[in-house]
Amino acid sequence: MRVAVLANLKRNAPHQPDEPPDAWAELDSEETVEGIARALEAWGHTPAIFEGNLDLPEALRRFRPDICFNICEGYWGDSREAHVPAMLEMMRIPYTGSRVLALAISLDKAMTKRVWVAEGLPTPPFQVFRRPDEPLDPRLSFPLFVKPNREGSGMGISAKSVVTSEAELREQVAYIPDLSSGGPGGNLHRRPGAHGGSDRKRRWGCRMAPAAGRMGH
Repeated sequence: MRVAVLANLKRNAPHQPDEPPDAWAELDSEETVEGIARALEAWGHTPAIFEGNLDLPEALRRFRPDICFNICEGYWGDSREAHVPAMLEMMRIPYTGSRVLALAISLDKAMTKRVWVAEGLPTPPFQVFRRPDEPLDPRLSFPLFVKPNREGSGMGISAKSVVTSEAELREQVAYIPDLSSGGPGGNLHRRPGAHGGSDRKRRWGCRMAPAAGRMGH
């Protein structure tokens, strides 16, 4: 089979002067992508690597893959991981991994939790902050875990993400870059018994919920 390996490489990231130091942490290295291609080739397939950018549709028309091995993260927007799969569906090219709807929803942690609640799945209480001075939900108590609402790969998370007081909470929520531009706010998680814009530097938001356990996507 002709397999197009689709990725967004760190070396091709569209850097900005004042972006956070981990702005492109979720993008892949050449080593990762080349390793996938070698594995496919070892199984008798014909792989080729393509960057998931605006040149991709024409490149795929030329290569004519039987299937795409997709690990693209995307660059911009709160549904960026769904961009390449949506394009592949428009071109009627099969691809691996999650489909468009799952990728569009799951990057937004608060929306994902709302879906879980609607389906009757257990999930810790949480709060989305759009401003650092919003009142704390009375269902939540310290310690809490603060993290960006629309990031993956641990971006925006540090030892300071676990907060034990109101002062620490406000400081950490204010740190999330999206809040300075009126963006979609943050998310808060409560600690024992639980898991924890248009341009890159302004799309984080902040989500709070209980701070123990797994720190997911």
